Formats: sequence, structure tokens, C-alpha cells
Amino acid sequence: MVFQEVGKSVALKTLTARTILTYNCNSFYIDVEGEYSKLCQMLGGKVIKISQGRPSGINPFELEPDFNGKYEFLNINEKVSDIRALLSTITRNYMFRTLNSNEMTEIEIVVNEIYKDKGISENVNSLYQENDGKIANNKYVVGKVKKKMPTLTDFQKKLDKRDKCPELAELLILFLRGNSMGFFDCESTITASTDVICFDLSEIKDEFTKLYSSVVVLNWAWQKFVLKNKEKNKIINCDEGWYFLKYKEAANFLADVGRRGRKYHTALYIGSQFIDEFIRK
Repeated sequence: MVFQEVGKSVALKTLTARTILTYNCNSFYIDVEGEYSKLCQMLGGKVIKISQGRPSGINPFELEPDFNGKYEFLNINEKVSDIRALLSTITRNYMFRTLNSNEMTEIEIVVNEIYKDKGISENVNSLYQENDGKIANNKYVVGKVKKKMPTLTDFQKKLDKRDKCPELAELLILFLRGNSMGFFDCESTITASTDVICFDLSEIKDEFTKLYSSVVVLNWAWQKFVLKNKEKNKIINCDEGWYFLKYKEAANFLADVGRRGRKYHTALYIGSQFIDEFIRK
């Protein structure tokens, strides 16, 4: 199914709204121009604005259980690939070069080590720790609580300490908390707790920052929106598809969702064309 170039946004809004109401599915929007906030609110959803200067509430190092058949596990190898793709986005579009072989090796080593430092392995139970006391805001919790995930600061510090790719370690300082690009260096506070959610990137004006944000948000969508709602019908909506498809990293992510989405009852609507038919149980 292909939408005409004229009126494609209206067609996409109408199609997704009808699908949500008809099939009781979840819907995720990544909105680069701020066109979907009103629709999301009308559907009872949540709008999250991403902007520079304040923590986004998204941690690229957050892990969620994945599935291999009925077996549940933490896919740290896939997280290595995610972080490598994110850093490749930075070097390719900020330094105009690809990651070299030494950097790719170091990324894998350091990602594995920062999870190991937290006692996190492929075992889903390693995400939690026993707690029998006060944790925050004068609240007491007894039983298992989720561990704090590593952050970009943890990654950069360990990468810098190993001193095997100093150029990359120095570049990443810009992306740490308190610096101009540090809005993803934080703990996760955003959850996919509503059926309809929209990430509004319209306040971000420069091309590189919007690309960087898009890659992080799309990976959040996979972890929090797709994997955590495995049996639920879902739609991922990316209007203005030209924007995503002109960048290798974003295009690769969307292609991967298109290939793997059926397994997780997820359809992908992108730009002016409908990539995959809506998945019914």
C-alpha cells in the first residue's frame, strides 16, 4: 500500500487512529516536526518532548528481556551492536569517518565490562538485587528491585581508562551529562506505560542532534515498546521517512524492525509508504 505524496500525513494519521481503535493496539510515534502531539493526546496517549539542556529520561544502556522461543534472556550482544551503531552515528556524522577496528573491539570489551561491573549477565534475574531498606524519596522496599543500569558516563570513563582509543574517549565528553549533547547520559525514567506514545523532536533544530536523538529514541522503542509488550499488537510510526532513510544507521534500524517486527506483532509505518501490513494475532 502506497500513500500519495500529497496528504500522506493525513492518511497516516487516519490509518493509525482507525487501527488503534479497531484492533486495540499500541502505537508509537517518532515525530520530527511536531505534527502528531494533538493526535496522540486525543487518543489518550503521552507526548514526550526531547530537547537539549535537560535530561531526556532515556538511557541507551538500558536492558530489557528478549526472547529466544520461550526462553527469556538479556541480549547483551545485541546491546553491543546498538552501542556500536550509536557511536558509529557519532563518528560518521560528527567526525566524518567510520569506527576503526580498534575502536570496534574496544566498544565490545567496554560494554561487556560495564554490565559485568553491575553484576549483570544474560540471566534475567541479574537485573535485580535484594533490598530490605530505604532506597529513595523516603520509601522502603523489601524484595527485589531493579539495579541501576550503566550510563554513557560509565562507558566513557572505562574507555578513557583503558587508553586504547583516546580520540573516541575525548569526543564522548561532549555527550556526557552537563555538556551540550549530554541529554541521554542519564538514568531511564520514561516507561511505555500508555498504549499510545509520541516522542516530539521538533525543538531540536540542527541536523546532527536530531539524527543522534532519532537513533536513541528508535532503540528505546525497540527495547521498551516492542520487547516489553511482546504479545500485544503494535505500530511504529515514522512520518517524514526521507529523513530517516537518508542516514545509514536509522535506515538500518527501520529495516531491522521491518524484518523482525512480525515476530513481536509489530507493524512499521514509515513516511509515505506502508512497509508491512498490520499484524493480527
